[in-house]
Amino acid sequence: MNLRISNCIAAAAMTLMLASALAQTPARVSKPGQYTGYSTAAYDGVQRTSFYIPMRDGVKLAADLYRPTNNGVPASGKLPVIWSHTPYNRRGRTTPMEALIKHGYNVAVVDFRGVYASYGTNKGYNRGEWLDPARNDAYDVTEWFAKQSWSNGNIGMWGCSAVGGSQMQAATTRPPSLKAVIPQSAEFEPYPVWVLGGMASRQNVGTPTADGGTNQVAQRDRSAVAVDGPDGEAELAKAIASHAGNFDSPGQLPYRDSISSTVGIPWWMVTNPSAHLDALKRPGMGVMVTANWDEAGTRHGAFTTLRNLPAGQVKMIVGPGAHCGWNVALRDAGMDIDVEQLRFFDYWLKGVQNGVMQEDPVTYFTYNAPQARQWQTAKSWPPASRQTNYFLTARALGTDKPAQPGTQAAPMVSSVRISSISVTTGEGSVSYETAPLRADTEVTGDPVVSLWISTAAADADVVAKLEDVAPDGKATSYQMLGGLRASVRKLGTAPYDNRGLPWHPSRQADVQPLKAGETVELKFALLPMSYLFKAGHRIRLTLFFTDPAGGAAQTVTVHEGGRNASQITLPVVAR
Repeated sequence: MNLRISNCIAAAAMTLMLASALAQTPARVSKPGQYTGYSTAAYDGVQRTSFYIPMRDGVKLAADLYRPTNNGVPASGKLPVIWSHTPYNRRGRTTPMEALIKHGYNVAVVDFRGVYASYGTNKGYNRGEWLDPARNDAYDVTEWFAKQSWSNGNIGMWGCSAVGGSQMQAATTRPPSLKAVIPQSAEFEPYPVWVLGGMASRQNVGTPTADGGTNQVAQRDRSAVAVDGPDGEAELAKAIASHAGNFDSPGQLPYRDSISSTVGIPWWMVTNPSAHLDALKRPGMGVMVTANWDEAGTRHGAFTTLRNLPAGQVKMIVGPGAHCGWNVALRDAGMDIDVEQLRFFDYWLKGVQNGVMQEDPVTYFTYNAPQARQWQTAKSWPPASRQTNYFLTARALGTDKPAQPGTQAAPMVSSVRISSISVTTGEGSVSYETAPLRADTEVTGDPVVSLWISTAAADADVVAKLEDVAPDGKATSYQMLGGLRASVRKLGTAPYDNRGLPWHPSRQADVQPLKAGETVELKFALLPMSYLFKAGHRIRLTLFFTDPAGGAAQTVTVHEGGRNASQITLPVVAR
């Protein structure tokens, strides 16, 4: 065989070997909802241990640590640590973030100071981490994890609701080793979260210490789980004893500057990520915020956080579920939040160049869109849209402004119940509907209501709700709503980027009681949304009013047309 033939055979063999190797190597794909070829589930098990972590003032916090194992042996190398700071019991779930653990991450869960098995006192329950001396606990825990022999020094945090809020708090103290956070359904400014548009309940804010005779603090203590070791039970007893001064509720806080009767501080202004914008904007930390369309008050935190952090540092993903309900996105729309978290943490904690921060920063789900357009991306929020005014007239919604004034009477409803998750209303309302839509109409962005009313009551709460009305009359809505208390209708300038939306200072000095017969304008935004109203369907706007003083039933007059033309402005997107 001559040399030329030998070289050809060798080249062919090499080509076959390379082809075989390539066939066995998974394709490298990294985009929203898909991630292969960059990260491997190299571990087959999990080892859990628990212990106390000392804080700078000597108080000890209870922690569970989950380390990846192979054949029962913990990983020998230094790996990143992802932890959550929780008021909900660190042992509240079996193995958290198991998918990340098997991809080479240590995961930990730590009880808040003064809660469950941690030592110390707690004021305000799931907002207690904002108050001294708990203010720096997340800083101390982060830096403790960074120094351990099994840690590579890169620390992340994750979690939803109050556990998302605790990440925002941690980010305001900026521990040097905290490289990435994923706060889900977390606030940016808490006041409108808990008292939607100033509609504070007459009840105490938060979970009261005693509710119907059941002490919530004692209930949590009974559910606490001791740390490992022969002294674990004795330590738990001492920790519970240190909770004697705990209380849950900061009291009634109807205004942005209300002073807590139990803590003695302006509660909303202290427990507030937006007050620490300079720290949040510092480079070196990745932030991925998430929200769900079918939750109410906590939804808008993600959108405002996105607008107020530097480009290249923050991403946002919004799914179709309820509060923290990412199982719906996976089941109905094929989006696995665990995949998104892995992509994000791989980039920030392991330095994997998977392109996650080069993508459009916004990924969001659109209800009713064709499958190919269910998930869309955008360079900012809101996406480009045509701001379309729909005027209220004679129980109809139309784009032509009525020349002649008119009115509609609306009875006040029995109640409006507000939480960070949902808003519910009692009986009574007035509704306005469009004609059947001639074409599919996608509303994506931040609707704004300009409502002119008058009433004999001294005050009124209003909730505005959008619904999709099918040809058969069935109405559908996914918390597409907003609200405002009339007495705090005064407009101001937000101390942060509020997307150009109406902002109300809502301080006690701003209160403007209604006067009988006086017509006033209430201008407020609905929660952000993305919904495709199909051709042949109608868009319905329903207004609910209630008397915040709980007095005798009154009637509200809604003014239409002329100088006092009530309207809703919808961001209509052309696709």
